[in-house]
Amino acid sequence: MTEPGAGTDDDPGREDADDEGSEPATAGGTGAGAEPPALRVRRAVVLLVAVLVAYYAAPVDGLPSGGGIVVSAIGLLAAVAVLAAAIVRQVQRLARSDPGETSVRLDSLVFLVYLVVPVFALGYLALEQADEGQFAGIETKTDALYYTMSTLATVGFGDVVAEGQLARALVTVQIAFNLVFVAMLASVLTTHLRARRGLPRD
Repeated sequence: MTEPGAGTDDDPGREDADDEGSEPATAGGTGAGAEPPALRVRRAVVLLVAVLVAYYAAPVDGLPSGGGIVVSAIGLLAAVAVLAAAIVRQVQRLARSDPGETSVRLDSLVFLVYLVVPVFALGYLALEQADEGQFAGIETKTDALYYTMSTLATVGFGDVVAEGQLARALVTVQIAFNLVFVAMLASVLTTHLRARRGLPRD
């Protein structure tokens, strides 16, 4: 015998409560399978540290003067072309994907952004070592990293400048690369993150 007021399997109130408790995860990533933001931040920091370690470990000394100029210039342009193709491919994947799709990982996009600065910095340092006088103020990897970051952020202080014609041509390539590919990547990435959090697009 069932006591009056006791809930049964046919109780509408109980069904409503069950339905509310079993709602799927939202686009903001708050479901059980969502990745904690702290884990994403930690992974991004690990990627950044790994890129910096590889940058400072990369050998750029001992290039012959004549061949070093060619190697540094062509190597930098080739690396930039590979980066540009990878960024376009990842942006296309991200633009076609659903904001809640977990198969499209943002880590690869962050990693590509991290690679832009070391690639240009190594090219600048290699060029300066092969043909001294192309850059005024670049003597170490830190100098090259600092100058590349300043160019990327468009906050040049004038303490490091490109003096040679080849150096200025390569810096122009970086400026164009920043305006086209880095800006595109940042725009698509921001739009995707806002969509995942359910925020309206601008």
